[in-house]
Amino acid sequence: MVSLVQALARVRGHLNLGASTMKRFMTAVAAAALFASMGAGAAHAQNRSVVNQSGYANAAGAVQSGDRNGAVVNQRGGRHYARGVQEGYNNFMRMDQYGTRNHVTTTQIGRDNFAATGQEGRNLRADTIQTGRGNVAGVAQIGNGSRAVTDQDGVNNTSGIIQIGNNQDVEVRQRGEGNISVVVQSGYN
Repeated sequence: MVSLVQALARVRGHLNLGASTMKRFMTAVAAAALFASMGAGAAHAQNRSVVNQSGYANAAGAVQSGDRNGAVVNQRGGRHYARGVQEGYNNFMRMDQYGTRNHVTTTQIGRDNFAATGQEGRNLRADTIQTGRGNVAGVAQIGNGSRAVTDQDGVNNTSGIIQIGNNQDVEVRQRGEGNISVVVQSGYN
């Protein structure tokens, strides 16, 4: 949990994020703290998943192997799809979707990785893949028809994507150690 808070502090310091974005990150951190406080003893380490859905025709799934991984999925509206896969130790993901027909996938392999995705609108897509240790990824999308891809491999990489508007498209790929990227897009294409 300490490394998660340190990672979040690193994100805020390097990204100079606004209040609403930090509220989303802090919500995810609070959920991670909740999971950490629920933790089991060393002999019985476990994974935890929470799925909350309201609306119609929503689908969500989480697959976890390893220990102390956590996943939270919140979906409200209709025809959303969320899939999370985690392998390793002490990874956490949160995926929130509101609106109609949004799609999110998160895959984390390694340890101490953190990913948070928030989408509100219609036909939004976000894919996050993290391999390694201590990577942090955040995606926030508001609008219609936008796509965001984050792919990080290595140690202590940080990526933040914010898209507001319609038909935005971004792909971030980082390899190595200590890379930082920030993408902010708004408008209509």
